[in-house]
Amino acid sequence: MADIVGSVIARRVFQSGETNPLAESSLESRSMFHRFRMLASVILSGVAFIPTACTTIPDADASVFEIRAASIDPMDGWTKSGTVIGGTPVWISPYVVVDASGVLIAEPIVDGQNRNAVLIDLDDAATGALLKFTTGWLSRPVAVFVDGKIVTTPILNSPLSRKFVIAGGGMTEAQAADLAKRLRESD
Repeated sequence: MADIVGSVIARRVFQSGETNPLAESSLESRSMFHRFRMLASVILSGVAFIPTACTTIPDADASVFEIRAASIDPMDGWTKSGTVIGGTPVWISPYVVVDASGVLIAEPIVDGQNRNAVLIDLDDAATGALLKFTTGWLSRPVAVFVDGKIVTTPILNSPLSRKFVIAGGGMTEAQAADLAKRLRESD
């Protein structure tokens, strides 16, 4: 896991007249993503489990937590990351869908596979944004950042909303507790 460094994330607000291209329902064909196996984003009792393995993106802000759209196709204005899906580089959106300012509750837990993890529960605004985004982004990847590093790029197989878990990647109990504390303190 990345060095444990606290920071505050400013929620990205679109200026008047600027539109968020991620809100569009027909960004690109979903069919190309069906050739890839579903990566780890398992929904169990309404909670998404997102395993971790850190990869950096050159221009990512050092933030506690962010979820952004990702694509295997080059996209104008997006950044090519060092992450790959099926041997194809992943491009990361500049638009933040959800960040630490939307975290209502963050608690260290041990997940169903006996790994240290952090349970995240979002506030109503972040839940609405994540649900709206993931409903229109099914069968496509998302990038999950912790401390400015991509920890996973799962392919969405169902919409995500209020609760999910960041788990794995050799996270220690102390790291899970520290991440949960920093998420609770972020706004």
